[in-house]
Amino acid sequence: MITTIAKKEFVGLIRDGRFRWCAAIMIFLLLTSLWVGYSRYQSMNDTQLSAQTTTEEQWVNQDDKNPHTAAHFGNYAFKSPGPLSFFDNGISNFVGSTIWLEAHKTNFAKNRPAQDNGGLSRFGELTPAMTLQLLMPLMLILLGFSAFAGERDAGTLRQLVSLGVGGNTLLWGKLLGVLVTVSLILVPYIVICGFVLTFVEGAGSVELGMRGWLLCLAYSLYSLTYMFLIMGVSAAARTAKSALVILVGFWAFASFIIPRAATDISKVLTPTPGYAQFYKSVKDTSLSGLKGEEGDVALPSRAHLAKVRQSLFDQYDVDSVEDLPVYWTAVSMQTIEERDYIINDQLMEKLRQSFQIQHRQRDIVGFLSPVLALRSVSMALAGTSLVDQEEFIRSAHQYRINMIRDMNTELINNATMGDALYIAGSDTFSIVEPYRYTAPSMRESLAPLKHNIVISVLWFCLAWLFALTATRRMAVL
Repeated sequence: MITTIAKKEFVGLIRDGRFRWCAAIMIFLLLTSLWVGYSRYQSMNDTQLSAQTTTEEQWVNQDDKNPHTAAHFGNYAFKSPGPLSFFDNGISNFVGSTIWLEAHKTNFAKNRPAQDNGGLSRFGELTPAMTLQLLMPLMLILLGFSAFAGERDAGTLRQLVSLGVGGNTLLWGKLLGVLVTVSLILVPYIVICGFVLTFVEGAGSVELGMRGWLLCLAYSLYSLTYMFLIMGVSAAARTAKSALVILVGFWAFASFIIPRAATDISKVLTPTPGYAQFYKSVKDTSLSGLKGEEGDVALPSRAHLAKVRQSLFDQYDVDSVEDLPVYWTAVSMQTIEERDYIINDQLMEKLRQSFQIQHRQRDIVGFLSPVLALRSVSMALAGTSLVDQEEFIRSAHQYRINMIRDMNTELINNATMGDALYIAGSDTFSIVEPYRYTAPSMRESLAPLKHNIVISVLWFCLAWLFALTATRRMAVL
Protein backbone atom coordinates (compact mmCIF):
# COMPACT_ATOMS: atom_id res chain seq x y z
CA MET A 1 0.00 0.00 0.00
CA ILE A 2 2.83 2.41 0.84
CA THR A 3 4.33 1.83 -2.62
CA THR A 4 0.97 2.47 -4.29
CA ILE A 5 0.47 5.72 -2.39
CA ALA A 6 4.04 6.81 -3.17
CA LYS A 7 3.56 6.07 -6.86
CA LYS A 8 0.30 8.02 -6.95
CA GLU A 9 1.98 10.98 -5.16
CA PHE A 10 4.98 10.85 -7.49
CA VAL A 11 2.87 10.81 -10.66
CA GLY A 12 0.69 13.63 -9.34
CA LEU A 13 3.69 15.84 -8.56
CA ILE A 14 5.41 15.15 -11.88
CA ARG A 15 2.29 16.22 -13.74
CA ASP A 16 1.82 19.27 -11.55
CA GLY A 17 3.13 22.59 -12.88
CA ARG A 18 4.51 23.39 -9.43
CA PHE A 19 7.15 20.70 -9.79
CA ARG A 20 8.20 21.80 -13.26
CA TRP A 21 8.66 25.40 -12.12
CA CYS A 22 10.37 24.40 -8.87
CA ALA A 23 12.65 21.96 -10.68
CA ALA A 24 13.63 24.50 -13.33
CA ILE A 25 14.42 27.21 -10.76
CA MET A 26 16.27 24.89 -8.39
CA ILE A 27 18.36 23.31 -11.14
CA PHE A 28 19.30 26.74 -12.45
CA LEU A 29 20.23 28.07 -8.99
CA LEU A 30 22.09 24.93 -7.94
CA LEU A 31 24.17 24.76 -11.09
CA THR A 32 24.80 28.50 -11.08
CA SER A 33 25.88 28.47 -7.43
CA LEU A 34 28.15 25.50 -8.11
CA TRP A 35 29.79 27.24 -11.05
CA VAL A 36 30.17 30.52 -9.11
CA GLY A 37 31.50 28.71 -6.04
CA TYR A 38 34.06 26.64 -7.94
CA SER A 39 35.20 29.64 -10.01
CA ARG A 40 35.67 31.66 -6.82
CA TYR A 41 37.57 28.81 -5.16
CA GLN A 42 39.85 28.33 -8.17
CA SER A 43 40.54 32.05 -8.45
CA MET A 44 41.30 32.49 -4.74
CA ASN A 45 43.46 29.39 -4.59
CA ASP A 46 45.54 30.40 -7.61
CA THR A 47 45.86 34.00 -6.40
CA GLN A 48 46.92 33.07 -2.88
CA LEU A 49 49.40 30.44 -4.03
CA SER A 50 50.95 32.96 -6.39
CA ALA A 51 50.99 35.66 -3.70
CA GLN A 52 52.56 33.30 -1.14
CA THR A 53 55.30 32.32 -3.60
CA THR A 54 55.96 35.98 -4.45
CA THR A 55 56.21 37.13 -0.83
CA GLU A 56 58.56 34.24 -0.02
CA GLU A 57 60.82 35.23 -2.92
CA GLN A 58 60.72 38.88 -1.78
CA TRP A 59 61.71 37.85 1.73
CA VAL A 60 64.69 35.73 0.68
CA ASN A 61 65.86 38.13 -2.05
CA GLN A 62 65.48 41.39 -0.15
CA ASP A 63 68.47 43.72 -0.05
CA ASP A 64 71.23 42.97 2.44
CA LYS A 65 70.31 44.60 5.74
CA ASN A 66 70.31 44.31 9.50
CA PRO A 67 68.41 41.12 10.49
CA HIS A 68 66.04 43.01 12.76
CA THR A 69 65.35 45.49 9.99
CA ALA A 70 64.52 42.46 7.84
CA ALA A 71 62.01 41.42 10.50
CA HIS A 72 60.40 44.84 10.03
CA PHE A 73 60.44 44.26 6.27
CA GLY A 74 58.17 41.38 7.21
CA ASN A 75 56.35 38.64 5.41
CA TYR A 76 52.79 37.59 4.58
CA ALA A 77 50.85 34.49 5.57
CA PHE A 78 48.01 33.44 3.28
CA LYS A 79 45.22 31.03 4.17
CA SER A 80 44.49 28.83 1.20
CA PRO A 81 40.77 28.07 0.73
CA GLY A 82 39.57 24.66 1.82
CA PRO A 83 38.81 22.13 -0.93
CA LEU A 84 35.10 22.23 -0.06
CA SER A 85 34.88 26.02 0.19
CA PHE A 86 33.30 26.03 -3.28
CA PHE A 87 30.30 24.33 -1.65
CA ASP A 88 30.11 26.39 1.56
CA ASN A 89 32.08 29.61 1.84
CA GLY A 90 31.26 29.85 5.54
CA ILE A 91 32.77 32.81 7.38
CA SER A 92 35.60 33.26 4.87
CA ASN A 93 34.20 36.53 3.53
CA PHE A 94 34.15 38.12 6.97
CA VAL A 95 37.36 37.06 8.75
CA GLY A 96 40.19 37.63 6.29
CA SER A 97 42.73 35.33 4.69
CA THR A 98 45.94 37.39 4.83
CA ILE A 99 48.10 38.34 7.83
CA TRP A 100 51.02 40.75 7.69
CA LEU A 101 53.85 39.39 9.87
CA GLU A 102 56.21 42.01 11.26
CA ALA A 103 58.32 42.77 14.32
CA HIS A 104 56.76 44.26 17.48
CA LYS A 105 53.16 43.90 16.31
CA THR A 106 50.68 41.05 15.95
CA ASN A 107 48.23 41.92 13.20
CA PHE A 108 44.72 40.70 12.57
CA ALA A 109 43.77 38.88 9.38
CA LYS A 110 42.82 41.18 6.51
CA ASN A 111 41.48 40.88 2.96
CA ARG A 112 37.81 40.45 3.85
CA PRO A 113 35.71 40.33 0.66
CA ALA A 114 32.60 41.42 2.62
CA GLN A 115 34.19 44.85 3.11
CA ASP A 116 34.04 45.43 -0.64
CA ASN A 117 30.53 44.05 -1.15
CA GLY A 118 28.57 46.60 0.85
CA GLY A 119 25.22 45.84 2.44
CA LEU A 120 24.47 42.98 0.05
CA SER A 121 27.09 40.86 1.81
CA ARG A 122 24.68 40.46 4.74
CA PHE A 123 22.59 38.13 2.63
CA GLY A 124 25.57 35.93 1.84
CA GLU A 125 26.93 34.79 -1.48
CA LEU A 126 25.21 32.40 -3.83
CA THR A 127 26.69 29.05 -2.86
CA PRO A 128 25.36 25.50 -3.08
CA ALA A 129 25.12 25.43 0.71
CA MET A 130 23.05 28.61 0.86
CA THR A 131 20.78 27.35 -1.92
CA LEU A 132 20.17 24.06 -0.14
CA GLN A 133 19.75 25.64 3.28
CA LEU A 134 17.26 28.33 2.25
CA LEU A 135 15.60 27.38 -1.03
CA MET A 136 15.39 23.61 -0.81
CA PRO A 137 12.98 23.79 2.20
CA LEU A 138 10.83 26.24 0.25
CA MET A 139 10.71 23.82 -2.68
CA LEU A 140 9.74 20.99 -0.34
CA ILE A 141 6.97 23.16 1.12
CA LEU A 142 5.55 23.98 -2.30
CA LEU A 143 5.56 20.32 -3.26
CA GLY A 144 4.29 18.83 -0.01
CA PHE A 145 1.99 21.32 1.70
CA SER A 146 -1.12 19.78 0.09
CA ALA A 147 -0.18 16.16 0.80
CA PHE A 148 -2.97 15.71 3.36
CA ALA A 149 -4.71 19.07 3.35
CA GLY A 150 -5.23 18.90 -0.43
CA GLU A 151 -6.77 15.43 -0.12
CA ARG A 152 -9.08 16.79 2.58
CA ASP A 153 -10.12 19.76 0.44
CA ALA A 154 -10.85 17.46 -2.51
CA GLY A 155 -12.81 15.01 -0.33
CA THR A 156 -10.54 12.06 -1.19
CA LEU A 157 -8.97 11.78 2.25
CA ARG A 158 -12.25 10.45 3.68
CA GLN A 159 -12.38 7.82 0.94
CA LEU A 160 -8.81 6.67 1.68
CA VAL A 161 -9.51 6.35 5.39
CA SER A 162 -12.77 4.49 4.70
CA LEU A 163 -10.77 1.92 2.73
CA GLY A 164 -8.78 1.14 5.87
CA VAL A 165 -5.64 3.08 4.99
CA GLY A 166 -4.07 4.21 8.27
CA GLY A 167 -2.42 7.52 9.00
CA ASN A 168 1.07 6.01 9.25
CA THR A 169 0.68 4.28 5.89
CA LEU A 170 -0.42 7.53 4.29
CA LEU A 171 2.47 9.39 5.93
CA TRP A 172 5.18 7.05 4.68
CA GLY A 173 3.63 6.70 1.24
CA LYS A 174 3.31 10.43 0.65
CA LEU A 175 6.71 11.11 2.18
CA LEU A 176 8.31 8.55 -0.10
CA GLY A 177 6.53 9.99 -3.15
CA VAL A 178 7.77 13.53 -2.46
CA LEU A 179 11.30 12.36 -1.70
CA VAL A 180 11.53 10.34 -4.92
CA THR A 181 10.33 13.39 -6.83
CA VAL A 182 12.88 15.67 -5.20
CA SER A 183 15.63 13.09 -5.75
CA LEU A 184 15.22 13.64 -9.50
CA ILE A 185 16.82 17.03 -8.86
CA LEU A 186 19.20 16.37 -5.97
CA VAL A 187 20.75 13.02 -6.88
CA PRO A 188 22.16 14.23 -10.24
CA TYR A 189 23.34 17.37 -8.46
CA ILE A 190 25.20 15.32 -5.84
CA VAL A 191 26.87 13.38 -8.65
CA ILE A 192 27.92 16.64 -10.32
CA CYS A 193 29.32 17.97 -7.01
CA GLY A 194 31.28 14.74 -6.59
CA PHE A 195 32.68 15.17 -10.09
CA VAL A 196 33.70 18.77 -9.34
CA LEU A 197 35.34 17.60 -6.12
CA THR A 198 37.77 15.49 -8.12
CA PHE A 199 39.35 18.69 -9.49
CA VAL A 200 40.11 20.35 -6.14
CA GLU A 201 43.29 20.11 -4.10
CA GLY A 202 43.47 16.90 -2.07
CA ALA A 203 41.04 15.02 -4.32
CA GLY A 204 41.08 11.32 -3.60
CA SER A 205 42.00 11.64 0.08
CA VAL A 206 39.99 9.60 2.57
CA GLU A 207 39.23 12.59 4.77
CA LEU A 208 37.94 14.68 1.88
CA GLY A 209 35.65 11.82 0.87
CA MET A 210 34.42 11.50 4.46
CA ARG A 211 33.70 15.21 4.60
CA GLY A 212 31.68 14.96 1.39
CA TRP A 213 29.63 12.00 2.62
CA LEU A 214 28.97 13.66 5.97
CA LEU A 215 27.78 16.78 4.17
CA CYS A 216 25.32 14.61 2.23
CA LEU A 217 24.17 13.05 5.51
CA ALA A 218 23.75 16.41 7.24
CA TYR A 219 21.71 17.91 4.41
CA SER A 220 19.65 14.71 4.06
CA LEU A 221 18.77 14.90 7.76
CA TYR A 222 17.85 18.56 7.32
CA SER A 223 15.64 17.75 4.33
CA LEU A 224 13.88 14.92 6.17
CA THR A 225 13.30 17.22 9.13
CA TYR A 226 11.49 19.68 6.89
CA MET A 227 9.59 16.88 5.17
CA PHE A 228 8.23 15.57 8.46
CA LEU A 229 7.29 19.10 9.50
CA ILE A 230 5.51 19.64 6.19
CA MET A 231 3.61 16.37 6.48
CA GLY A 232 2.66 17.10 10.06
CA VAL A 233 1.36 20.59 9.31
CA SER A 234 -0.48 19.36 6.22
CA ALA A 235 -2.18 16.69 8.33
CA ALA A 236 -3.04 19.10 11.16
CA ALA A 237 -4.19 22.09 9.07
CA ARG A 238 -7.83 22.34 8.07
CA THR A 239 -7.15 23.53 4.53
CA ALA A 240 -4.28 23.46 2.07
CA LYS A 241 -4.17 27.27 2.09
CA SER A 242 -3.71 27.44 5.85
CA ALA A 243 -1.02 24.73 5.68
CA LEU A 244 0.87 26.76 3.06
CA VAL A 245 0.65 29.96 5.13
CA ILE A 246 1.87 28.23 8.28
CA LEU A 247 4.77 26.50 6.54
CA VAL A 248 5.96 29.55 4.61
CA GLY A 249 5.73 31.61 7.80
CA PHE A 250 7.81 29.05 9.69
CA TRP A 251 10.34 28.91 6.84
CA ALA A 252 10.78 32.71 6.86
CA PHE A 253 10.98 32.78 10.66
CA ALA A 254 13.51 29.93 10.86
CA SER A 255 15.62 30.96 7.85
CA PHE A 256 15.88 34.74 8.28
CA ILE A 257 14.50 36.09 11.55
CA ILE A 258 16.00 33.59 14.03
CA PRO A 259 19.56 33.55 12.54
CA ARG A 260 19.70 37.35 12.54
CA ALA A 261 18.21 37.59 16.03
CA ALA A 262 20.63 34.96 17.34
CA THR A 263 23.61 36.95 16.04
CA ASP A 264 22.35 40.26 17.47
CA ILE A 265 21.51 38.71 20.85
CA SER A 266 24.96 37.12 21.16
CA LYS A 267 26.65 40.46 20.37
CA VAL A 268 24.60 42.23 23.03
CA LEU A 269 25.17 39.56 25.68
CA THR A 270 28.88 39.16 24.92
CA PRO A 271 30.32 42.32 23.32
CA THR A 272 33.81 42.13 21.83
CA PRO A 273 36.35 44.96 21.43
CA GLY A 274 37.01 46.59 18.09
CA TYR A 275 40.33 46.50 16.24
CA ALA A 276 41.67 49.80 17.64
CA GLN A 277 40.44 49.08 21.16
CA PHE A 278 42.09 45.66 21.23
CA TYR A 279 45.50 46.94 20.12
CA LYS A 280 45.35 49.83 22.57
CA SER A 281 44.78 47.27 25.30
CA VAL A 282 47.79 45.25 24.08
CA LYS A 283 50.03 48.33 24.03
CA ASP A 284 48.91 49.59 27.44
CA THR A 285 49.37 46.14 28.97
CA SER A 286 52.85 45.84 27.49
CA LEU A 287 53.87 49.13 29.12
CA SER A 288 52.26 48.60 32.51
CA GLY A 289 52.40 44.80 32.90
CA LEU A 290 49.79 42.07 32.94
CA LYS A 291 47.61 42.65 35.99
CA GLY A 292 46.60 39.68 38.08
CA GLU A 293 49.59 37.62 36.86
CA GLU A 294 52.84 36.63 38.51
CA GLY A 295 56.38 36.75 37.22
CA ASP A 296 58.01 38.98 34.64
CA VAL A 297 54.83 39.69 32.64
CA ALA A 298 53.40 41.44 35.71
CA LEU A 299 56.24 43.99 35.64
CA PRO A 300 56.21 47.17 33.52
CA SER A 301 58.35 46.80 30.42
CA ARG A 302 61.20 49.01 31.71
CA ALA A 303 61.42 47.13 35.00
CA HIS A 304 61.40 43.80 33.14
CA LEU A 305 64.24 44.92 30.85
CA ALA A 306 66.24 46.13 33.84
CA LYS A 307 65.85 42.74 35.49
CA VAL A 308 67.00 40.88 32.35
CA ARG A 309 69.96 43.26 31.91
CA GLN A 310 71.08 42.72 35.48
CA SER A 311 70.83 38.95 35.10
CA LEU A 312 73.16 39.17 32.07
CA PHE A 313 75.60 41.31 34.07
CA ASP A 314 75.63 38.66 36.77
CA GLN A 315 75.97 35.83 34.25
CA TYR A 316 78.97 37.33 32.43
CA ASP A 317 80.39 39.21 35.46
CA VAL A 318 80.37 42.64 33.78
CA ASP A 319 79.11 46.09 34.76
CA SER A 320 77.94 47.60 31.46
CA VAL A 321 76.22 46.55 28.26
CA GLU A 322 79.37 47.47 26.30
CA ASP A 323 81.23 44.67 28.05
CA LEU A 324 78.61 42.01 27.28
CA PRO A 325 79.69 39.34 24.75
CA VAL A 326 76.22 39.55 23.18
CA TYR A 327 74.50 42.46 21.49
CA TRP A 328 72.30 43.94 24.22
CA THR A 329 70.05 45.93 21.87
CA ALA A 330 69.04 42.74 20.07
CA VAL A 331 68.62 40.92 23.39
CA SER A 332 66.33 43.67 24.66
CA MET A 333 64.24 43.61 21.48
CA GLN A 334 63.83 39.83 21.68
CA THR A 335 63.06 40.08 25.40
CA ILE A 336 60.24 42.52 24.76
CA GLU A 337 59.00 40.39 21.85
CA GLU A 338 58.81 37.26 24.00
CA ARG A 339 57.10 39.14 26.79
CA ASP A 340 54.60 40.60 24.33
CA TYR A 341 53.90 37.11 22.96
CA ILE A 342 52.62 36.07 26.37
CA ILE A 343 50.56 39.23 26.80
CA ASN A 344 49.12 39.02 23.29
CA ASP A 345 48.27 35.34 23.76
CA GLN A 346 46.47 36.10 27.01
CA LEU A 347 44.38 38.87 25.47
CA MET A 348 43.78 36.92 22.26
CA GLU A 349 42.59 33.94 24.30
CA LYS A 350 40.06 36.16 26.08
CA LEU A 351 38.87 37.42 22.70
CA ARG A 352 38.67 33.86 21.34
CA GLN A 353 36.66 32.76 24.36
CA SER A 354 34.27 35.65 23.76
CA PHE A 355 33.70 34.45 20.21
CA GLN A 356 33.11 30.91 21.45
CA ILE A 357 30.60 32.17 24.02
CA GLN A 358 28.81 34.06 21.26
CA HIS A 359 28.73 30.86 19.22
CA ARG A 360 27.22 28.90 22.10
CA GLN A 361 24.64 31.62 22.66
CA ARG A 362 23.67 31.42 19.00
CA ASP A 363 23.36 27.65 19.43
CA ILE A 364 20.92 28.13 22.29
CA VAL A 365 18.74 30.37 20.13
CA GLY A 366 19.28 27.80 17.38
CA PHE A 367 16.86 25.47 19.11
CA LEU A 368 14.20 27.58 17.38
CA SER A 369 15.60 26.95 13.90
CA PRO A 370 17.08 23.82 12.29
CA VAL A 371 19.13 25.85 9.82
CA LEU A 372 21.52 27.32 12.42
CA ALA A 373 22.78 23.95 13.57
CA LEU A 374 23.16 22.80 9.97
CA ARG A 375 25.16 25.90 9.03
CA SER A 376 27.71 25.29 11.78
CA VAL A 377 28.18 21.64 10.81
CA SER A 378 28.30 22.49 7.10
CA MET A 379 31.00 25.14 7.61
CA ALA A 380 33.07 22.79 9.77
CA LEU A 381 32.94 20.03 7.16
CA ALA A 382 33.74 22.50 4.38
CA GLY A 383 36.75 23.88 6.27
CA THR A 384 35.35 27.42 6.49
CA SER A 385 34.40 27.59 10.17
CA LEU A 386 35.73 29.53 13.15
CA VAL A 387 37.91 26.55 14.12
CA ASP A 388 39.73 26.73 10.78
CA GLN A 389 40.20 30.49 11.09
CA GLU A 390 41.59 30.15 14.62
CA GLU A 391 44.07 27.54 13.41
CA PHE A 392 45.21 29.88 10.61
CA ILE A 393 45.74 32.73 13.09
CA ARG A 394 47.56 30.44 15.55
CA SER A 395 49.89 28.99 12.89
CA ALA A 396 50.64 32.43 11.39
CA HIS A 397 51.38 33.81 14.86
CA GLN A 398 53.76 30.92 15.59
CA TYR A 399 55.44 31.45 12.22
CA ARG A 400 55.93 35.13 13.08
CA ILE A 401 57.46 34.22 16.45
CA ASN A 402 59.95 31.87 14.80
CA MET A 403 60.81 34.38 12.06
CA ILE A 404 61.58 37.20 14.47
CA ARG A 405 63.45 34.92 16.88
CA ASP A 406 65.66 33.68 14.03
CA MET A 407 66.48 37.23 12.93
CA ASN A 408 67.12 38.55 16.44
CA THR A 409 69.22 35.51 17.34
CA GLU A 410 71.37 36.13 14.25
CA LEU A 411 71.85 39.72 15.41
CA ILE A 412 72.55 38.74 19.03
CA ASN A 413 75.27 36.29 18.05
CA ASN A 414 76.99 38.37 15.38
CA ALA A 415 76.75 42.03 16.34
CA THR A 416 78.40 43.88 19.23
CA MET A 417 77.73 47.21 20.89
CA GLY A 418 80.80 48.62 19.18
CA ASP A 419 79.74 47.30 15.77
CA ALA A 420 75.96 47.47 15.69
CA LEU A 421 75.68 47.78 11.92
CA TYR A 422 75.73 44.06 11.25
CA ILE A 423 74.45 43.29 7.74
CA ALA A 424 72.97 39.96 6.69
CA GLY A 425 72.10 38.57 3.27
CA SER A 426 69.89 36.00 1.63
CA ASP A 427 71.72 33.11 3.32
CA THR A 428 70.47 34.42 6.65
CA PHE A 429 66.97 35.24 5.42
CA SER A 430 66.56 31.76 3.93
CA ILE A 431 66.79 30.31 7.45
CA VAL A 432 63.10 31.19 7.75
CA GLU A 433 61.10 28.33 6.26
CA PRO A 434 58.23 29.18 3.85
CA TYR A 435 54.82 29.48 5.51
CA ARG A 436 52.31 26.74 4.77
CA TYR A 437 48.84 26.60 6.27
CA THR A 438 47.71 23.15 7.39
CA ALA A 439 43.98 22.91 7.99
CA PRO A 440 42.70 21.14 11.12
CA SER A 441 41.46 17.60 10.74
CA MET A 442 37.77 16.80 10.40
CA ARG A 443 37.70 15.56 13.99
CA GLU A 444 39.18 18.84 15.24
CA SER A 445 36.72 20.89 13.18
CA LEU A 446 33.70 18.97 14.47
CA ALA A 447 34.84 18.69 18.11
CA PRO A 448 33.25 22.01 19.27
CA LEU A 449 29.99 21.25 17.44
CA LYS A 450 28.58 18.41 19.53
CA HIS A 451 25.67 20.62 20.59
CA ASN A 452 24.90 21.48 16.97
CA ILE A 453 24.84 17.82 15.99
CA VAL A 454 22.55 17.06 18.92
CA ILE A 455 20.27 19.94 17.93
CA SER A 456 20.04 18.66 14.34
CA VAL A 457 19.16 15.14 15.50
CA LEU A 458 16.70 16.53 18.06
CA TRP A 459 14.95 18.60 15.39
CA PHE A 460 14.65 15.49 13.21
CA CYS A 461 13.22 13.40 16.06
CA LEU A 462 10.72 16.09 17.09
CA ALA A 463 9.61 16.62 13.49
CA TRP A 464 9.17 12.87 13.06
CA LEU A 465 7.10 12.56 16.26
CA PHE A 466 5.03 15.58 15.26
CA ALA A 467 4.26 14.06 11.85
CA LEU A 468 3.30 10.70 13.39
CA THR A 469 1.06 12.35 15.98
CA ALA A 470 -0.58 14.69 13.47
CA THR A 471 -1.42 11.92 10.99
CA ARG A 472 -2.89 9.72 13.72
CA ARG A 473 -5.15 12.51 14.98
CA MET A 474 -5.96 14.22 11.67
CA ALA A 475 -9.54 15.04 10.86
CA VAL A 476 -10.86 13.60 7.60
CA LEU A 477 -13.51 16.28 7.09
